[in-house]
Amino acid sequence: MELNVANIALIVAAAQGFLLVVLIVQKYQSLFANRFLALLLLCYTIILVHLLLQDAGLYRIVPYVFLIVGLPFLAMPLHYLYTKYLITRKTTFAASDWIHLVPFLMFEIILISASLFSMIDLTAVATVEPAATPVSFRIVNWLIIAQGLMYLGLSYRLLTRYNAHIKDVLSSIEQVQLQWLRNITTVGLIAVMIFLIEDLLMAQGINLSNFIFSSIFFAVYVYGIGYTGFLKSEIFVSPIVEQTMHEVEIIESEVRPVAKYERSGLSHETAQQYLAQLLALMENERPYFDPSVTLTRLAEKLSITPHNLSEVINSQLNKNFYDFINGYRIEQIKKDLADPAKQHLKILSIAFDAGFNSKATFNTLFKEQIGKTPSEYRKSVLKTISEE
Repeated sequence: MELNVANIALIVAAAQGFLLVVLIVQKYQSLFANRFLALLLLCYTIILVHLLLQDAGLYRIVPYVFLIVGLPFLAMPLHYLYTKYLITRKTTFAASDWIHLVPFLMFEIILISASLFSMIDLTAVATVEPAATPVSFRIVNWLIIAQGLMYLGLSYRLLTRYNAHIKDVLSSIEQVQLQWLRNITTVGLIAVMIFLIEDLLMAQGINLSNFIFSSIFFAVYVYGIGYTGFLKSEIFVSPIVEQTMHEVEIIESEVRPVAKYERSGLSHETAQQYLAQLLALMENERPYFDPSVTLTRLAEKLSITPHNLSEVINSQLNKNFYDFINGYRIEQIKKDLADPAKQHLKILSIAFDAGFNSKATFNTLFKEQIGKTPSEYRKSVLKTISEE
């Protein structure tokens, strides 16, 4: 076998993928979701090996190794399962999730049966040029594309709903919002769409790039989710984040939007009573100074359920927990920025004292609510005070 530049690139990429699998399993195996991440990377590593074998012509010698061509049917379900178990924090595989593996198993059974009964020649299929791919295998490509779009779409929807929901239970979401995974899922969707376009053009005899464009995007997607998932695992196995994610999981089935609170049984009078207790607590104890304050902890202070507290904040104040707590923090910061005795303090120090733990979040929320940057606000309010 004579190696060319493309072969060497495939070997390096496959080696990196396998190394990532080993690192994830060895260092962060306690995070159950990482099992799906490791399997996802292993799938793509084997797919790279498949491309190497195909490019090197080794399928002429061992055609049955071509059976690994069905692994794309497994990859995208694994992306969905990684997303699901990272969010739910479950530590056992649900029996109902076996259904996601059915397409892969069915394809392999059909492919093995067809080869055993000489219905297809694996050697001929494995060595065919892309432009001459049989219609039956082009249909398989379209099925893989459809499945990929479905599972990546489901993952994206799951992440979007999750990112919106955590604002109902947390006051600081920077570490657990999973925006990085949603971005990588978007890259995966783009890669699948490009692969679809290239495949449709190939069916018309137009070889746009010999699938190089889609391969590049898939490489970005695969190593993006691999390396980022590996780095983020350190955060998700930390005790503080573990506890926070556990609280999100507990409350997730209880907290609902305003329209779904109608059957809660919480009367208007009781809601007003809870609201008065909440506002008194916020004024007297100022729990918003704690960056890690959550809906559950605040509910415990008030001796009411998280569900009822969320209902009060949503229905009586028309806010979610995140905006409610950070509204108090912004008001505290406004007071401190307008205090001449504190003008020697750095703005970021004031923000952290008020309960923020992220400079970017603080600046964004302050500008959204006040219409000025913190420095602009401080300058204008101190100028007004000095002129009085």
